[in-house]
Amino acid sequence: MRIQETFVKHLKKTWTSKASLADSLSVLLGISKDSVYRRLRNETPFSIEEAMMICDTYKVDLTQFFEFKYQTIPFRFTPLHSGDRNLLKYLDSIYELLSQAHQANVHVTFAAEDIPVFHHFADPLLAGFKLFYWQKAVLNDESLLAHKFNPEIINPDMIQRANEIITLYNQLDSTEIWTEDSIHSTLSQIMYFSESGQFEDSSLAFELLDATQQMLESIKQQAEMSSKLKNETKNFSLYNSEVRIGNNSIYMEAELGDRVFISHNTFNSISTDNINFCKETKSWMENLIRKSTKINDVSEKHRYQFFRLMYEKIENVRQRL
Repeated sequence: MRIQETFVKHLKKTWTSKASLADSLSVLLGISKDSVYRRLRNETPFSIEEAMMICDTYKVDLTQFFEFKYQTIPFRFTPLHSGDRNLLKYLDSIYELLSQAHQANVHVTFAAEDIPVFHHFADPLLAGFKLFYWQKAVLNDESLLAHKFNPEIINPDMIQRANEIITLYNQLDSTEIWTEDSIHSTLSQIMYFSESGQFEDSSLAFELLDATQQMLESIKQQAEMSSKLKNETKNFSLYNSEVRIGNNSIYMEAELGDRVFISHNTFNSISTDNINFCKETKSWMENLIRKSTKINDVSEKHRYQFFRLMYEKIENVRQRL
């Protein structure tokens, strides 16, 4: 009954309807309230069918309460296909996730192999470039095969949604762990498009490098203030890790339950609420932070050196182009 005890605790903790939990379950399962109360007291087990009906109706992942003895962990994955409409839906799903995180006072820890894509969304040119790159270079969108990058061909609805995403992300408490190579992905994408003639105008490559440097300047200021907002709210910590991170991992910690996202297929992700996996991820990130240098607040010397190295990488690319 251990799984049921945890399951019932979760139902009671997350129940927000004005109707009582017992009344709602009685109607849903077609059983008496006395039968429901016996289940809520863990005197009678839920049948598999009953548990699945509850999970389907109230969007609960039952597997998060399991103890997987055979090193098997379930993950959620929604594949993204090419096309403006599908990419816009993808951005909508990110926005919805961040909205829920904001309402739940979630703390986000981001182990960043690449600079978190949210930051790119603050600049329309960078946001448009990232979206175009994903569609053409990663998703192989056939409608873009004959097109080169031009910010004017990007769906303005996607740019608007990207801006709304960074606005939400800036309101969340977050800890980011970078390496000196976190900028490599963005720079290599700009170089690839430049060297393969994928820019409508060759000057766009240099405009993107300027926008990337401006993005870093903005993040540097946020690190200095320990805030992503233009006020005194402290909601941002930035660390420089000398240990290679390996992939982009996000750990969302909340009172109602934790969740982990791991990068997959360049920009997509798989996620899980599995308690043990979340604990392991939290432990790994805490260990990573202990071995990292904090570069916000009073760490002026480390902050200057860290960002100077990335500015030099941008300048090196500018010279190559």
